[in-house]
Amino acid sequence: MKKIVAMGAAAALALTLAGCSGGTADQQQSGEGAPSVSQDAENAAPAKENKLTVTDSGWSVDDQGYVHYGIIIKNEGSQGALFPTIKVTGKDEGGNVVSSDQQTLMSLRPDQEVAWGGQAGNGTAPATVEFELSVGSNSWQDSDANIDMFKIDGVSAQDSGYGTVNFVGEITSLLTDTDMDQVAVSIILRNGDGAIVGGYTGFADNLAAGATTSFDVLGYGVPEYVDFEAWAQPWMVASQK
Repeated sequence: MKKIVAMGAAAALALTLAGCSGGTADQQQSGEGAPSVSQDAENAAPAKENKLTVTDSGWSVDDQGYVHYGIIIKNEGSQGALFPTIKVTGKDEGGNVVSSDQQTLMSLRPDQEVAWGGQAGNGTAPATVEFELSVGSNSWQDSDANIDMFKIDGVSAQDSGYGTVNFVGEITSLLTDTDMDQVAVSIILRNGDGAIVGGYTGFADNLAAGATTSFDVLGYGVPEYVDFEAWAQPWMVASQK
């Protein structure tokens, strides 16, 4: 059984902003009295482009025509991304849209990688599914560096025998000064070739700094899978000590 400890990052209210949303161009003066540009500034490495990338994704369709998907996202930028949105578009064999859904996350720090598992669609089974990521232009903000925030242990799959699976385990906060109202726990399912075939997300409530609690993520319409992994990300901050 594969168990993955997610790399934590702040939720939207806990990015610990170090400044305003970035990106205004410097005004330059011309003619006599214009400020000189230092050699260090000329040689400075260019800022990393703010963008999110899909590092892995996959999906399957259940008997009712609904899509169960899993996606892994990385922040490749130099700033934190507030409220990034995943758009999930289903299309038929002719390329026509048959469904469109959105899921908004809380935040990603620079170099943070997170996962999300969810359901999409409207009962019309798509032939293809496309994933698109977006962040509002004012939602790129200076942020603290990415750190490990949680550890996940003892994850197991409990089959109810009635078409659902409960993915249960324990999550420990590695934080020393922040209590969480909610932590999102996502289960990503993979087939024998390692490809993602679906995913589900649940929440662990009231996780104090340094504490451990259990979680239960409900899977329904679960596709055939061989392996799974558990990821965690902050969702709602209770308080900072």
